[in-house]
Amino acid sequence: MDAVAMKSVTQLTVNADHLQGAIGALFKARTVAVVGISADHAKLGNVILRNVVKNGFAGNIYGVCRAPVEPGVFEAGYERVRFVQAFSEIEEPVDVALFAVPADMVVTALASVPLGRLRLAVILASGFTETGERGASLETALRQYCLETQLPVVGPNCQGVVVPGVKLQMTFSPMYNQMLEGKVAIVSQSGAMASYMANNLMRRGVGLCCVVSSGNEAVLTAADYIHALADKPECRVVLCYIEQIKNGRHFARSVQRLGPQQRIVVVKSGRSTAGVAAASSHTGAMASDDRVIDGVFRQLGVVRARDSATAIDVAMALANGRRMKGGAVGILSVAGGLAVELSDLLEMDGFTVPPFDPDTLERLKAKVPEFGASRNPIDLSGAILTQESLFEEVLNLFARARNLDGFAIISTFIRNPAFAHAIVRMYRSTDKPVVVCWTGTPEQTPESLEILTRSGIPIYGDTGRVALALRAIRGDTDIS
Repeated sequence: MDAVAMKSVTQLTVNADHLQGAIGALFKARTVAVVGISADHAKLGNVILRNVVKNGFAGNIYGVCRAPVEPGVFEAGYERVRFVQAFSEIEEPVDVALFAVPADMVVTALASVPLGRLRLAVILASGFTETGERGASLETALRQYCLETQLPVVGPNCQGVVVPGVKLQMTFSPMYNQMLEGKVAIVSQSGAMASYMANNLMRRGVGLCCVVSSGNEAVLTAADYIHALADKPECRVVLCYIEQIKNGRHFARSVQRLGPQQRIVVVKSGRSTAGVAAASSHTGAMASDDRVIDGVFRQLGVVRARDSATAIDVAMALANGRRMKGGAVGILSVAGGLAVELSDLLEMDGFTVPPFDPDTLERLKAKVPEFGASRNPIDLSGAILTQESLFEEVLNLFARARNLDGFAIISTFIRNPAFAHAIVRMYRSTDKPVVVCWTGTPEQTPESLEILTRSGIPIYGDTGRVALALRAIRGDTDIS
């Protein structure tokens, strides 16, 4: 594209209210379309249409196919999909349309949409800036068209969008077919990273309010989605994977809009020379000064996680919305060594593990088994494993300790689900943070882990991750 055209792209913008209205329409979508349906049932557009239908989206669904859809391409259950041969045949406004067409056909496909008929387009195709000069020119043309027509676009080079609240599964990934609605929003410039984080959170009982695979961000950027999520108080955590921040000021303003009960957790990649090069070929991202990013994140209160696994742990810790008012932690354990280790880790991280108040201590002394320890940390020893009612009595006393700001419970391979139920009841009896270290695997303690997973309690397999979770709950921003 020539210099004049390039200049016009930089001068044009999409109206901010229009952008936010489009993202809001995604969150409450009532009418959707998939463009790129074909006679081949295995084609991407067909796969995505199946996912939309199978996951129970209750609104109107359109499939756009150049040729009439032959019987047998779609199995039974697709009768409510309205197949058309051109977008112009759709007579009602469409909230979201996904375009499953090759990169060099994207602008032509968008141009077939009557102006004002579509609120938000999702472009899956790769082959844009991430591939080099020719792809960059295609992306410039895409951006030019969208800015001229004021059409907000997710992508290109993305996986799609998921909104569990309206049962919208608009990706080609089967992983999202087990959607769990909840309090975490994922915004990721990498589709694979979005799937990885979503899968791990849902597997651990943490539900999602949306997943946006933002891709190359030709028009809509991570900052735009964060801005919109600030208006969704039910979203407690915004979890981002970012290779490039395209507009630092817009990003900062969007983060500052988040409410007091909302936290943002970011994995910002491209720290190393190799990482920068990989990001460039992945989403076309350009390098930025990592020290500057650290400083800005610190000022904004952004939790920067060193990697995706850490970010998932942090999101889990923050999803229930509980916060610490101070740094005093109570520890209750059936394994003395792990309690000692956690005590060390917490004190190294600036927490205290203080003695219980005198009244609580006296009551605990009357309950804790002879070979245990009633001080903080409480060591119930293995003797408690046959006394589930006594375990719950101690838990209740523990939860009422007046001088604590949060609780950590350490359990070993306890198969009896009564202990898990007792922990859940204790968690529900207090508004203070509770974090569990559960060393039993799903194979060893399946029923107990299932009970805890459904409860909303943050659960981790080792004391180091418990300490990290408590740091996030306390409000730390540099998590590593």
